[in-house]
Amino acid sequence: MRRIGQVLFAATITATGLLVAAPPSFAAPIAVQVIDVSQSTPSGDVLSQNETPIAVNPANPLNMITGANDWNYNDGCAVNSSFDGGKTWTATLPDGFLPGVTKYTNDPSVAGTGAYDAGGDPTIAFSPDGSVAYYVCQAFNVASPFQIALLLNRSYDGGRTWQHTGLTQISTFTGNGVSKGSNGQFPDHENIHVDPATGWIYVTWAQFNGKSSHSPVMIAISRDRGESFSLSQVTTGSVRNNQDQRVVTDPHGNAYLTFDNSIQGDKGTVLYVTKLTRGSNTWSTPYAFTTLADPVCVFPPTCFNIPGGQFRAGGTYPAPAFDPANGRLYVTYADIKGNYAQTYVQSAPGSDLTAWSAPVAVAPGAGDQFEGEISAAPNGRLDLAFYDRRYSGNALVDVTYATSRDGGTTWRQTRITAQGFDPSQWGVPSGSGFRPFIGDYNGIASTATTAELTWTGVSAPAPYNLDIFAATVTP
Repeated sequence: MRRIGQVLFAATITATGLLVAAPPSFAAPIAVQVIDVSQSTPSGDVLSQNETPIAVNPANPLNMITGANDWNYNDGCAVNSSFDGGKTWTATLPDGFLPGVTKYTNDPSVAGTGAYDAGGDPTIAFSPDGSVAYYVCQAFNVASPFQIALLLNRSYDGGRTWQHTGLTQISTFTGNGVSKGSNGQFPDHENIHVDPATGWIYVTWAQFNGKSSHSPVMIAISRDRGESFSLSQVTTGSVRNNQDQRVVTDPHGNAYLTFDNSIQGDKGTVLYVTKLTRGSNTWSTPYAFTTLADPVCVFPPTCFNIPGGQFRAGGTYPAPAFDPANGRLYVTYADIKGNYAQTYVQSAPGSDLTAWSAPVAVAPGAGDQFEGEISAAPNGRLDLAFYDRRYSGNALVDVTYATSRDGGTTWRQTRITAQGFDPSQWGVPSGSGFRPFIGDYNGIASTATTAELTWTGVSAPAPYNLDIFAATVTP
């Protein structure tokens, strides 16, 4: 059964988690419609899905596409589409996965149309005219020589159908991650952006390379609708972990790349930005615009620096958005400056990436916040969503939405989820048990009137049933 929730909020959250009346200027309610996209049920199919991008068709906002890591039989990239503004979505089983990637389908008796054992790290975007949807999935084999490829698939009907053959191979690698003295290479967390002004496709990732002491950021650009890509590299610092890279563009076709670098030997210590001016082939020297106090690191057993049972998720990473209304680049991230991780936003004019505003805590309170996503509507409204533990005494994870109509000076906010969950008690199959893992990123996209959110949530029975959840928010 499809689960739909409709909630109206006209309140803000205090630091103690109590609801209080919103200021008069924020009196209008925020309407929230929540959907379980995966459509799993306690008595039916159990799904394990996480990492949930979302793309909205610029020519038809009622058409949107989401995806996920699909930890089911096909072990590939999930895909679901909607043609009624997110009220209903195409079914996950049996055919809700990206073809042309893995050797398997979700039906053990039906072979897949791809050549790889598994796929993941999904990322999705539309062409400016909405006629093409692009989906990049990282494909890999689990046995030597561990082939890895970034594959771009295309849909010409809004996500109903996808290519089974003829996928574009953006780049290939051989290796099983970083291994000192080996040829190990591993692309991490690719992200796609399509420039609305030019139609150029940007795909960026961190290239972990066993032959060097650091991981450069790679950017592939296609100027022919994904038929071919040119490759460039951006890096800074002398230690591993240039990563968490994303590209956005402005109305003039200039591109902005944000990423982090662990100058102190841990993930995400310094945030960087670099610019590719339209007509140039060279990215500017990366500029360090923020040094974090204590980035959220939820990657056990390597690190886990918030309270409670341990789980893997995307703690701190820089998520950018360019606001066409005021010509500014915005970045959101999580940082632990006091007792709790909080969500911060900074911005700079696209014409001067050295002139950053001071960090502003969007929704300060007594609970950890992490894994934030931000987008900008054509009219300048900023939309932001993040995992939030303020509603439960810092025990359970919920989702909060925040929005600003004054360039990030003030924010309205509301709780999206009806109830929280403990991520340490849910996860993906691993051997005879499960690995607590709710995904390293979520999704958000803005239209003129709504914000479209996607995230990893849970449905009974525990612990494997991770579902894609989506919300249409009307500020």
